[in-house]
Amino acid sequence: MLVGTLGNRHRAAVDERGVVSPTHTGWDLDWWIGADDRWRVPHRETAVRQGLVDGAPIPQTAMRVPGGDAVQRVYGVVADGDPIVVEVENASPAPFVVALVIRGARDIALDGSTVMVDGCPALVSTRAPSRWAHAIGRSTEVEVLSGAARAGPFPRVRHRSGRVEATFLHPIPHRTSLRVALLGRRDAMPKDLRALPDAATVARGWRIQLDRGMRVDLPDPALVDAARAACAEALLGATARVPDENAVAALEDWGFDSEVTASWTRLSGRQRRRAARRPQTSSSWADVCAARERSAASLLLALRSFLVHEGDDVITLLADLPDDWRGGSIEVHGAPTRRGLVSYAVRWHGDRAAVLWDGPGGVTVRAPGLDARWSSTDPRGEALLA
Repeated sequence: MLVGTLGNRHRAAVDERGVVSPTHTGWDLDWWIGADDRWRVPHRETAVRQGLVDGAPIPQTAMRVPGGDAVQRVYGVVADGDPIVVEVENASPAPFVVALVIRGARDIALDGSTVMVDGCPALVSTRAPSRWAHAIGRSTEVEVLSGAARAGPFPRVRHRSGRVEATFLHPIPHRTSLRVALLGRRDAMPKDLRALPDAATVARGWRIQLDRGMRVDLPDPALVDAARAACAEALLGATARVPDENAVAALEDWGFDSEVTASWTRLSGRQRRRAARRPQTSSSWADVCAARERSAASLLLALRSFLVHEGDDVITLLADLPDDWRGGSIEVHGAPTRRGLVSYAVRWHGDRAAVLWDGPGGVTVRAPGLDARWSSTDPRGEALLA
C-alpha cells in the first residue's frame, strides 16, 4: 500500500506485515515487539491482521500481545519535512518495547531523537531510544531478542555495501503510543510530533478528497471499500515524483481532473499513448474480479468500464450483473464521459429492475446486464425493465 499526501511527493510503501519502505531510498523500516513473555517479529507471527483506517491510505497492522494488540499505523501528513508518520500503539494492559529496525542503509548515526540515514535526517521520534544494536551484513535480531541490546551513545556505523542495520528500542507504557516521522526533506522537520494530526483526522481529510470523483454505492460493500482505497492509491501514484500512467488513466475515468491535468504534462509520449488507450468493449464481472488481484489502477479501470462504458454513440451501463447483486441497490454518481457526466440508479420491483438515469444527449443508453433488449435515446428518464 502506498502512503503519503497530495500536498507533497514523499511516498512510502507499506507491506502486509507493516514494513515501511520510503520511495527513492534503499532502506526499510521494520518493527518488532518485546512483551513480557517473548519477542514478536511480524513476518513470523500468525496473529497479524492488516486493514485501512476508514478506507483511507492509512495501513493499520495489528499484532497480538498478551491481553491485547500492538497496533502500527502509517500515514502521510502535510507538515515541515513532508513527514510520513509511523505510530505504534500499545493497546494492551502491560508495557512493552518496540524495536524500530532500519535495514539496508550505508550510513546510520543518532543525534538525540533523530536518526541520520545516509547523511540525512531520516527518522525523528518523540524521545531518544533507550537501547540500540547495530550490525553490518547481518541481522541485529539475535542481539536484540536475547536482551543484549546496548545503552549509551550510539556509534556512527558506515559501510559502502549498503548492508548496515540498526535497531532502536523504545519502551511504550500500556495504553499509550510512540510516534515517529520519516522525513521527506532534508531542510526541515516537524516542530512537535505530538501536534501532528492523528490517523482519524487524516482519514477524514481523505474522505473529502475521494468524494470529489465518481462515487458508487454497490451491493458489495467490500468492493466499494476496495475502490475507494484504490482511488487513494491512484491519487498518490499519479502525483508521485515519477507518475504512474495507469494511475493517471484510472483517475481520468473516475473524474479527478485536476490531478490528471497536473500529471499528464509529466508523462512521456509513450506513457501518454498507453494512458489514452481504452478497451473497445465493456469489462465483464470476471474482468473486475481478475483486476482486483492485480493493482489499484487495474481495479479502477475495470470497474469503471463495467459500470459505465462509453462507445462512439452508446453508453453501456452494467455490462452484466453478478448473481449476488440481484435485488440490491446500485448507484453511480458523476461518471465522466466525453459528452458529460453520467449518473444512474437501479431499484428492484420484485425480480424486475427499474433504472433511473441522467446523462448527456445524443447517445443511446443501454443496460445489457439488466435487460439485453432495452435501450433509450433520452438523456434522462426512468424505465422498468423486463
